[in-house]
Amino acid sequence: MYRTRNFIFLILISLYSSVIVAQDKKMIKSKHLIKDFEVFLDFLEAHPDPFAKVNEAEIKLAIDDVKASLSEELSTVDYYKKLSSIVALIKDGHSSVYMPEGWLQDERKERGSFPYEVFLDNNEELYVIKSLGDSILPLGSKILSINGMAVKDFVDRIDKYISYETKAFRNTLISRSFNQYLFLEFEDINEHVITYFHSDTEIAHVKNIDYKTWKSFQKNDKTEREKKIDSGQPYDYDYLGNGVGYLKIFSFATRDIDSYKFFLSKTFSQIKKKEVHSLIIDVRGNFGGWPKVSSELFHYLSEGHFKTMAQSEMKVSNAYKKHFTDRYPQLRQANVIVAQNERHTVDLKAILENPIGSFKHEDLFYNESPITKTHEFKGDVYLLTNRDSFSAASSFAATFKCYQMGKIVGEPTGGTLIFRANPIVKVLPKSKIAIRLSTTKLYSTCFLEEDAVVYPDITIGPSILDLINDLDPQLRYTQMLIKKIRKQKESK
Repeated sequence: MYRTRNFIFLILISLYSSVIVAQDKKMIKSKHLIKDFEVFLDFLEAHPDPFAKVNEAEIKLAIDDVKASLSEELSTVDYYKKLSSIVALIKDGHSSVYMPEGWLQDERKERGSFPYEVFLDNNEELYVIKSLGDSILPLGSKILSINGMAVKDFVDRIDKYISYETKAFRNTLISRSFNQYLFLEFEDINEHVITYFHSDTEIAHVKNIDYKTWKSFQKNDKTEREKKIDSGQPYDYDYLGNGVGYLKIFSFATRDIDSYKFFLSKTFSQIKKKEVHSLIIDVRGNFGGWPKVSSELFHYLSEGHFKTMAQSEMKVSNAYKKHFTDRYPQLRQANVIVAQNERHTVDLKAILENPIGSFKHEDLFYNESPITKTHEFKGDVYLLTNRDSFSAASSFAATFKCYQMGKIVGEPTGGTLIFRANPIVKVLPKSKIAIRLSTTKLYSTCFLEEDAVVYPDITIGPSILDLINDLDPQLRYTQMLIKKIRKQKESK
């Protein structure tokens, strides 16, 4: 939603989160650090409410501490850590700091990659769930320490560089970006001393695998979600048999809205033809997209009015205005005609013409009047969520729950009911570090207080063994629940 296309969190992990090793080692002169910091501070004004979750004095103190440290040259990594520690205080998952483009890839080429995939659970315990060719650590091992640093201490150290609303979603980011954080915390190390517990506590020396080996694993082990997102069609449908349909939405951002509409029309035609009585919709691992994309699906489920969001408040700032005028110089001209995007909430006219520091309130944009679809679904609907359901996916779950469209099964969403989004990006001129900041405060339907998430009606999540064996207890449970409910209905 709101410019949080699925690539954003993949980019969040790999694109901008990537310096050439030479840049990493190269020191940045004090005058260049100061220049970048001035640009950084000017850009901070884009955020709609940076003090919602942290005291203004605390951010000012952090800014003053960084400013005082810029009289000496710094490495790119050290400068990144200083800037990210400021933005992370805002506690906004759509606002982050990223290393210069190419860093992560070049680090992997230089130092290799950690040869395992890991999972940081919500108790902050770290487990090995997949091997990338190495066999030293048994799958299911619980990692206790890395290079003599306890896992809890490692998580606490990198936490101050990560922007997030919920710790559950932060743990997802750490799991997905584990190699990146190893590089940031343990510079110049390509072999790690791992203390782990399997049947007993043991110590192992784990060498990184070379870049080509790592890349071949990524190519051969692409998930269905990744393939669908790469294809520009982040959705899929399967008929599971016995009157049960399974609709997966990997992202609410799509390059071609007409193709998406055609997919939905074809899918619900098949659903009607197969006499599907129970539809499972899956938004696990969905990092976001646009509200109008999510509304297209709701129109097949709802016969009444609904809202995809309750309201939004967009901040008008010099940074936001410059973001557009730098890209489209013609916008600087007087009397330019600005068209409103029918699927997005960015009011460009307000950004260009309203007073700096003012807010553009919007709620009517999110209203959806009933649309009669040829193949509207009349059966039971089940929604699967987990801690990876973020931004548009969590607001989709909020609308689903608010309008009582069915049962939610799985885990609480990683996204909150009130959040900030519609981010813009600024690359600092000297260090090439990128800053991404939200511009708009958004309120999901039936929103509550800050940090509230969407809770499932039935809570169930995967065990470590499920993750290792690629099992899906949420889907399996939902299918069993459908059988039970159908049996009860038939007995009546």
